[in-house]
Amino acid sequence: MSAEAGVPVTFAEGVRDDVASLIANASGEAGASELKALKNRIAELLVECKANPYFGELMGAGRHPELADCRRVSFDIPTHQGKPRFRLIYRNEPSDGAPAECRWLAIAPRAGLRAHRQARQRARRSS
Repeated sequence: MSAEAGVPVTFAEGVRDDVASLIANASGEAGASELKALKNRIAELLVECKANPYFGELMGAGRHPELADCRRVSFDIPTHQGKPRFRLIYRNEPSDGAPAECRWLAIAPRAGLRAHRQARQRARRSS
């Protein structure tokens, strides 16, 4: 696979802050190996989105109809037991046909639907 293959991954305003916040919060709670594993997992998500922009689960018109065309990925570090603690929400643009970009809208804890709220706000701004 060439370095040119895949779809570019872009970030909505605030997503870089989301990543920094996840890492900062984890550094207070986790050991160095867990912090490194979280950083690696986020990097893997970037690579996965670039290689296959359809790898996330399509959200559909359920509880968040304004995010119906978005995709979500629940994730965590490999050693975590239980449900994944984090969620990535992204949208392929354009949503019909071959995507020109994979636009990350939010990456945040699953708890309290924080990722969904952030994605909803950012999706409105970019529409």
